[in-house]
Amino acid sequence: MMNLNFSLRLLVSVRAWHRFLLCSFLMMTYSNSYAVLELGDALELALSADPGIDEVLRNAEGLRSDAVAKSQLSDPVFLLGALNFPVDTFDFDQEPMTQLRVGVRQMFPQGNTLSLTEDKLMKKADSVRAGAQVRYLKVYREVRQIWLEVLYWIRAAEILDRDLQLFEQLLDVTQSLYSVGKVQQQDVLRAELELTRLQEKLIRTNRTEQKNRANLARWVGAEARHAEWPHDIPELQLTAFSETVYSKGNMPPEFGEIAAALRSHPVLVSLRKQVDEADLDLQLSEAKYKPAWGVEVGYGLRDGQNLDGSNRSDFFSAILTMSMPFFTRLRQDKSVEGSFYRKQARVYAVDEQVLEMTGMVEQLLEQLIQNEEQLALFDDELLAKSRLQAEAARNAYQSDTASFDEVMRAYLREQRDRLDYQRLLIGRQQLISDLQFYFPEVVPELSGRSGGGTQ
Repeated sequence: MMNLNFSLRLLVSVRAWHRFLLCSFLMMTYSNSYAVLELGDALELALSADPGIDEVLRNAEGLRSDAVAKSQLSDPVFLLGALNFPVDTFDFDQEPMTQLRVGVRQMFPQGNTLSLTEDKLMKKADSVRAGAQVRYLKVYREVRQIWLEVLYWIRAAEILDRDLQLFEQLLDVTQSLYSVGKVQQQDVLRAELELTRLQEKLIRTNRTEQKNRANLARWVGAEARHAEWPHDIPELQLTAFSETVYSKGNMPPEFGEIAAALRSHPVLVSLRKQVDEADLDLQLSEAKYKPAWGVEVGYGLRDGQNLDGSNRSDFFSAILTMSMPFFTRLRQDKSVEGSFYRKQARVYAVDEQVLEMTGMVEQLLEQLIQNEEQLALFDDELLAKSRLQAEAARNAYQSDTASFDEVMRAYLREQRDRLDYQRLLIGRQQLISDLQFYFPEVVPELSGRSGGGTQ
């Protein structure tokens, strides 16, 4: 039995050394072919290439230009005409009222409609610009989440690959024990089956990794499909407000405290700008009760002589027009009523968004607390005990005091624990990433981005 154990250890050592050399060669070859895609690099690539941010910014600039254009007076109307020409002769000097007339007409809108229109479009542009900041934060969060997800599946594949080596060793041990009559053939078949299942699980893990890489490539380009990932998990930092609330432990944060901290978030800034826009729209509706004005001046040129032989004088005319909103019940009244309801709807939209975002923040903080508690259990007890249990089951099996099923259950539980631990480590960073979306330290102005889409 001692010679058998020595031979098994030697076989395992030779296989492990061969695999180590092969993996080292492949890693050196792969690392020389592809660069490491750090999280910061992925974020920079995604944000610099995202057309959605540029699209929103261009819409905002277009609204600002519209605001200036629509706050101007309407173009004057120039008049040129022939008046009172006799149809029998068409002589210009036959009749005293015949004249060539030139004039200009200018309309003036109701009340301060022009300035209100400019302010309304400016508020709308501000709302759209805040929407560009929202887009920035969403891209930032999305890329971080996917990048971290790729890192998890890479780490999961590493765990499964190491277990694949272990299961191969376990199969060798089982076959050796079977050859000397220590175990039944059923144990060998079970070991082969579990090895095959592990290989299939590794294939599914690699497929999921590639799926997430392809998802990330939508943001950062083809680099994501083949690039190396750093081995260490980046430590994202909680923002100042999140750290303060999180430090309270299990004490739930006050609703007003979270709502006040969220007040400067671009999502709410955009919605409040829409409320301001709706208020100006209400003022525009109220301005329709006031009259609109128009001024027209003209000059009439005449020819010929009066009865006393004097030359006929030219005519000058000036006309003032004014609209009178007499029938207001079905026009102005309903317009004001509709604008009022739209403003109230946008106020409620702000309140609803505050409730939704506050609820999400509370949920994320609670999940982060639970995540930390689970990580503490894994670090302090679970991983070590699970590993010891697996080793004890293997030793007992080799000593013929435990069944193969017990060994496999112990190893699979230990594998699941290691995968769960990696999920908790990555999940913690993803939770912090979500909190950074709601409480960003800095929100850029996003001015001066170069445009130019593909034609």
